[in-house]
Amino acid sequence: MLLAAWLNGKVINHLDVQERGFAYGDGIFSTIDIHNGQAQLLSLHWQRIQKSCLRLQITDDFLEQWQRDFESFMAHYPHCICKIIISRGCGGRGYLPDAQALPNCYFLAYQRQQHPASHQQGINTTFLEQCLGLNPLLAGHKHLNRLEQVLLRQELASLGYPEGIVCDIQGRVVEGVFSNLFMVKNHVIYTPDLQQAGVAGVMRQHILHLAQHLQYSVSVTDLLPSDFLTADEVFFCNSVYGIWPVKQLQDTLYSANPITQHLQANLYHV
Repeated sequence: MLLAAWLNGKVINHLDVQERGFAYGDGIFSTIDIHNGQAQLLSLHWQRIQKSCLRLQITDDFLEQWQRDFESFMAHYPHCICKIIISRGCGGRGYLPDAQALPNCYFLAYQRQQHPASHQQGINTTFLEQCLGLNPLLAGHKHLNRLEQVLLRQELASLGYPEGIVCDIQGRVVEGVFSNLFMVKNHVIYTPDLQQAGVAGVMRQHILHLAQHLQYSVSVTDLLPSDFLTADEVFFCNSVYGIWPVKQLQDTLYSANPITQHLQANLYHV
């Protein structure tokens, strides 16, 4: 349930019909769990927002103002799921934006989502049939064009799993529907390379750093479904729920997950 919406630091209750984020998906977003007025990994979220603005050629001249506004927003809504949206702004006929347009910064507050506590101990999952297209121009960025994920989320809902594994059109494993994905094999932690498709999530970035801090070997590389079916451990992650270990992938059972548990225990200690 939507609790509130802010635009450039002010409460709003409507959207400008010339908003390019609405018309063309011309912008980026990040989703943050705010608890007791605090947002975990907030600096990483802003870093990714800034990086994605640079990639889309949206000015980040207002970044410090957005950050100040967000501090005020958290004070008003200390317990919520917040979606930060940066759009190119309003105006411009067709695809070409108005060169004079200024970017818009939206904060949307939603009621905090309560996932079953059992998901932290492990979930069952499967490979989804629909695949992601390849788009190296936008790969890694959490832009507003998410129709692939809408279709995948519908498929996932029809299957009844908490999360599912998504491949690209060339058969490589990329991510979950709303999560990033890791596997462990022979004490090495692997995650898919996202140069062709997928979203480089903030929690993924944090776990890569955490794993190295805990002195695990880490590899970012192309991975196939067969790699996951023969892995020692598999887990999903995102910045809202943290880590979900996988206990069963199709007919493959993962009887123990000591490295995943180690990462869970230290998730916010670095």
